[in-house]
Amino acid sequence: MFHLRKMLHDLLTGSIDIFSKEKAVVRVSGTQIMIVGDVHGNIQALDFLLAMNENFSCDAIVFLGDYVDRGSDSVSVLCRLLEWKMGIPENVILLRGNHESREMNLRYGFYRELDFDDELLSLAQAAFSEMPIAAVVNNDVFCVHGGIPGAINIGDISKENAFEFMWNDPSKVKGITPSDRGMGPKCFGNDVFSDFMQLNGLSLMVRGHSSIIEGYRWWFDNRLLSLFSAPGYCGYPNTGAFVLLKHGNVIIYQFGPDRSGQYSLKKARGRTDGSKMD
Repeated sequence: MFHLRKMLHDLLTGSIDIFSKEKAVVRVSGTQIMIVGDVHGNIQALDFLLAMNENFSCDAIVFLGDYVDRGSDSVSVLCRLLEWKMGIPENVILLRGNHESREMNLRYGFYRELDFDDELLSLAQAAFSEMPIAAVVNNDVFCVHGGIPGAINIGDISKENAFEFMWNDPSKVKGITPSDRGMGPKCFGNDVFSDFMQLNGLSLMVRGHSSIIEGYRWWFDNRLLSLFSAPGYCGYPNTGAFVLLKHGNVIIYQFGPDRSGQYSLKKARGRTDGSKMD
């Protein structure tokens, strides 16, 4: 474990400069783009996802955040992702999630995996704070970890005002409403979502942040897709999911362990609301 922490230290140090040069909203283009939801320290899931990215010969891969905490291999996950980022920085997009924060890391496992190393935790926070907040794929698809604070222009998003983009959730209730996640986060309804999408000329939003049994859930007349990419999350019998944007089509794949414990892949059938876990 000491070797891994040393590796992480070096990767974090090298990645800060790369992240700092990226804008709060990065632009991604290509004929085949992969989008991945929360991984949460699941190294088996991450290795499977990276293998699928290579198998599909994707032009780029966008991760929606929440790389650490909850799972047992946060350090390995972060090392693997930073290695990929530093190797092909323009093709690996690592957005910031709400678990890329000191408050969450102290409570949900990452700090413990670091063997309570305050210096290394501070270095991680320095890297996290420079990560981009959102990505726009092919000028049409908005990718973010949580959600939106209202109908704002994406040009106004900054790394400093990132909280609601990392924490907010979609809701069946109109407007901006309180969240059961606490005092700070909010929920946004279909009306707010529609205004945001129209203002920015977008047709689809893909976000993470919510654990879902089927790995994905459609919202708002199939214009917002929620993804979760950590099978077996905290003991739940959930599958994981990811998206392949291919020539303008949205293809959802589900994955999870088979009877032998090896991950297998299948295409999702149609569009479904799914069922959210507590």
